[in-house]
Amino acid sequence: MRSPRGGFTLVEVVMALALIALLTGGIYAISAAALDASRTALDEQFAVRRLESFIRVTRDAFRSLPREGEVFLRMGRAPSGAPVPEIVFREASGVFGIPSLGGGSLVLAARPRADGTRTFSVLRVPREIQGRELDRYMADGPWIPLLPRVERVRWLFFQAGEWREEWPEGSGRPVSIRLQAECLDVGGRPVDVQFWIPQLSTAPAAADAAPAPAPSPGPSPQ
Repeated sequence: MRSPRGGFTLVEVVMALALIALLTGGIYAISAAALDASRTALDEQFAVRRLESFIRVTRDAFRSLPREGEVFLRMGRAPSGAPVPEIVFREASGVFGIPSLGGGSLVLAARPRADGTRTFSVLRVPREIQGRELDRYMADGPWIPLLPRVERVRWLFFQAGEWREEWPEGSGRPVSIRLQAECLDVGGRPVDVQFWIPQLSTAPAAADAAPAPAPSPGPSPQ
């Protein structure tokens, strides 16, 4: 019962405080969930844009390959011993934002990380680095990361009407190069994109002139 003065009993005060605590907790939970959802959406959008930027600069690198430029596939090794497919650009300029390679080469590779994923990175290799020094430089050089958390990376090369998994040094220019991978930061979405290579021959043989399959579209920002 209320006192003659019209005050509140201790039980009523405790119940009011408990109700306020419940309401505050509910509001906090709703706000935290909304913030988490917003943060997740922003992270996904950032990951999609980063993937699109990587595809764009890689496409520009292949498309801007000069007449004297060369591109080929080389199998390297990570410090852990894991195989690393490496796309090597030689006698190129303006690839991946580097004005000139100064007679050296540029390597694009999906290098293994400690968490089991791979990171697409580029490394400029000066011309004077050779032999064992080159092996050390490839292992510990100043790699520039471009796209993290990728898996199942595969390069394919189209020439003479077929896709090939090998394209060693001295093979000339393929009609196009295809990249297949999975990007974990966009939900493990498969990436399957083709990069066209400028051809130098004005009268290619009929077999070499066979068009590559229509390029698969890049990942949608949706």
